[in-house]
Amino acid sequence: MTDNANAVASVDINRYIGGLGQLVKDYIAQGYEPYLMSFMFKLAMLENRSKDQQMRGEVSRVYSRFLTECLRYPWSKHNLHNRPILIACPDWPVWKRNKQDQIKVLPWEGAHWGGILLVPPKNDLNVGVKDHFETVKRKSYVRAGLPLSRIHVEHISYQPGLATAYALKSLARRRCSFDDLLIFPLCRSERPKK
Repeated sequence: MTDNANAVASVDINRYIGGLGQLVKDYIAQGYEPYLMSFMFKLAMLENRSKDQQMRGEVSRVYSRFLTECLRYPWSKHNLHNRPILIACPDWPVWKRNKQDQIKVLPWEGAHWGGILLVPPKNDLNVGVKDHFETVKRKSYVRAGLPLSRIHVEHISYQPGLATAYALKSLARRRCSFDDLLIFPLCRSERPKK
């Protein structure tokens, strides 16, 4: 009975990831630009008990900042269907068999978040998304005193479904659950009250 339950769960996870891949393809067909993102952290700055929450908070902070850079009034009725979309998932390093010098890795060492960013065709960015994150506005996202150390952005030029599966590989490997995913933008009811 346990084997059948695992098989059903596997199909559900793969179907869910496939559905997100199709969602990404649909947005690309509407003119959105797709990007693969990686959020790397200074692990020494993360507090022991809340590492996951801190990384989650940093990804949320980056999206919130990018939202207002991308659109001047992101919550206006005019922009409700024109906001950038981010689907993000925690990730961990994978052991490589061909390395000569294998060093023991601590459980949180190398932990990072991967994601798919979809940028709307009508936006207020003055430069390309990669340049925006890595050069022009880098200091707005990666700040001294915060655990985020680097953001890496690459344009997805082909196979967006495969790129989505790659970004969500920890979900497929069951290293995280559906509850660990972050999907932005939030709906109005999820927005923090002022």
